[in-house]
Amino acid sequence: MQAQHYHLWERCREFVRVACAGRDSSHGLAHMEKVTESAILILCMQNQVAATDMHTTLSRVILVAMLHDVADHKYDSDGTLRHRVEAFIKEERNATIETAQSHAYALQTIEAVSFSAEKQRGKRWFTSVLPTEWLRVRDIVSDADKLEAIGYAGLLRCLEYTSHLLLPRGKTTEGEQHMKEGGEGRPHWSREFERQCLQNVREHFEEKLNLLPTEYIVTEPGRFLALPRRAEMVEALHQWEENGLPPLS
Repeated sequence: MQAQHYHLWERCREFVRVACAGRDSSHGLAHMEKVTESAILILCMQNQVAATDMHTTLSRVILVAMLHDVADHKYDSDGTLRHRVEAFIKEERNATIETAQSHAYALQTIEAVSFSAEKQRGKRWFTSVLPTEWLRVRDIVSDADKLEAIGYAGLLRCLEYTSHLLLPRGKTTEGEQHMKEGGEGRPHWSREFERQCLQNVREHFEEKLNLLPTEYIVTEPGRFLALPRRAEMVEALHQWEENGLPPLS
């Protein structure tokens, strides 16, 4: 990486820090940073980019990875954040975004990273709108994003999110009380609460997480990194169903 790449990353970091303030870690700055790190690793593992093109490709990977979740539909119902992302990209005047067409490709690439968009619009829908060099960026960042969704850590985030949805806001249910005060090293979940959590997590695993390594992660490095993470999820689900749910922070 050259100085320009570090400076670009830092500008993106500050933009995301402000734009995504208050979000949980699954869609906030920490997630964007981790996806960027994984995307750079995949890019280096691929070794498919000519040295003369590496500077531009790396810049594009950083830009797309750091911005990919800023305007996520769950946080941007009125399109305000999308406009902010567009404005930020327009301000970039370097090899990453040098023309209006590059600006459009960057926005389309960010949109194409989304798993839900690919489910709705069909697998690889974006191949008809992105040129080869931007398609490479999309696949790298998308794989990095999906790697963050799987593995034990990804399954645990799913459990945390599920438990948050099932616990009524502003109330202390039996499950919540036991999560805070349970002894013997782990919470004593109510049976019904545990059953609902496990059912929801299992459904999410079957409908999405289990499909990512084999059907939606497309680069060779991405699939290599995904295999042990899938095994972690299978083992974790087995343990939770046999021994009960783990403690949550």
